[in-house]
Amino acid sequence: MADDPGRGDRGDSEDLAKPVPGRRTRAPDRWRTSIRFSSGAAGGGYAFRPGEMVVEHGALDVLRGIVNADLDARAVGNTVTLVTGLADPVGLSANARSRGFRAQPNHVVFATQDHSVWGNPAAFGNPAAFGNPAAFGNPAAFGNPAAFGNPAAFGNPAAFGHGHGCTCCPPVIGCGCHGVPTVSTRRAPHRSAAKRAPYDEALMRVGGGAPDPARVVVLDTGLAPDDLCGDITGVAVRPAEPWGPTKLDESLPGPFPYTATDNHDHPDENNDQWLDPVSGHGTFIAGLICRLAPGAHVELGRVLETTGEGNDADIAFRITQLASKPPAVLCLSLSCYTELDAPPLALASAIAELQQLGTVVVASAGNDSHCRVAWPAALPGVVSVGALGPEGPAPFTNFGSWVRACAPGLDIVSDFFEGVDDDDDGVLDGGSFWGWASWSGTSFAAPIVAAAITREILLYGLAPDAAAERVVDDERLFRFPGLGTVVNLH
Repeated sequence: MADDPGRGDRGDSEDLAKPVPGRRTRAPDRWRTSIRFSSGAAGGGYAFRPGEMVVEHGALDVLRGIVNADLDARAVGNTVTLVTGLADPVGLSANARSRGFRAQPNHVVFATQDHSVWGNPAAFGNPAAFGNPAAFGNPAAFGNPAAFGNPAAFGNPAAFGHGHGCTCCPPVIGCGCHGVPTVSTRRAPHRSAAKRAPYDEALMRVGGGAPDPARVVVLDTGLAPDDLCGDITGVAVRPAEPWGPTKLDESLPGPFPYTATDNHDHPDENNDQWLDPVSGHGTFIAGLICRLAPGAHVELGRVLETTGEGNDADIAFRITQLASKPPAVLCLSLSCYTELDAPPLALASAIAELQQLGTVVVASAGNDSHCRVAWPAALPGVVSVGALGPEGPAPFTNFGSWVRACAPGLDIVSDFFEGVDDDDDGVLDGGSFWGWASWSGTSFAAPIVAAAITREILLYGLAPDAAAERVVDDERLFRFPGLGTVVNLH
């Protein structure tokens, strides 16, 4: 989830959002209106869109019989359909599954999936994360083979500050948190955790340009407008395209009458006078890939709101649209938890189809500092990426047997808005961003691994899967227990 691993005192109070007289009217809170949070029954919490479920095509006739009414059904891909206008999508999904069909509520996917979403306050608060001298301070760290062989290094949930009492690491089906499920709403975060970063000439290196550039697609928050630092060499915004089936507009022609996105994002789309929580997230990631993989051609599309949320059906729909021209690498710095920890139905189908066409998919593992499987990172064949700090695992990173690689994820520096203020008051003072920012999260470790794979394609002409095997799966590479192969670039 990407991926804002904590705001500290950077603006989560209601007082900071008081409007200035004469300024724009704040937009309604999208999280309150379009997301429901369930505590889960057996696999832990998850988020879903009210009234919506994702099912396999063959279940539609059965669903019509259950609800005794016509269905508002919209194709997501070749095998999966979104159904809307349902009173109880969670219950109906369970009913369909009991009859042998694949069905789920339409899960919400986040680029800010951290303790601000799921309530784990110990992500930074547990001093054992770096305070236990046995973790990194013991001089036997590399001399004693038990230093990396002892599963307690990652098996003790206190190592990462998980406060839910989970003892399932590495997981089988999930975290096993139990209780009666409840459904609630939550307020969207309203302020970014990106920090201003100074100009650094070492970060300005430009590649020579390969004769046959490798194509990378990033699906995220979109690209900043050109006048706000969206004109990054090697990065192109994808052409305007339908957002996805949750945004139906019946007045539009064609097979996909869905509201279009121009694939750009803007600093303050909800008009609350603060830089939105993940505005610039996609720009930051695309710029990072281009810097680390000179000669790559990065296309940036928008599937996330600037408050950090997307959903299974829309993102899967957009992935299916890539099949006509598959990229070498697809980078997804987003993640979700699901009901019963089952793979998200639409994303699993769309990603599997794209992988069959030769695309390597890289995804962030999430920032909740525990071992519960996060999707799409845990899907078969996906290169799931955790985060490192200078001295070892980042304190917020998710981990487990399902994480295949790790890369730096603390205070990563990359392209960002230029001439934009943190509090959007129109005064370009010391808090303004001038083309650079630093950010922390597995969202920013994933593009580093994507860039490393892309560099192998560019340098050696490898097929994408062969490049991923060289960077991630070669048995001679160094691995960190619970975090996979170390990919150390910046």
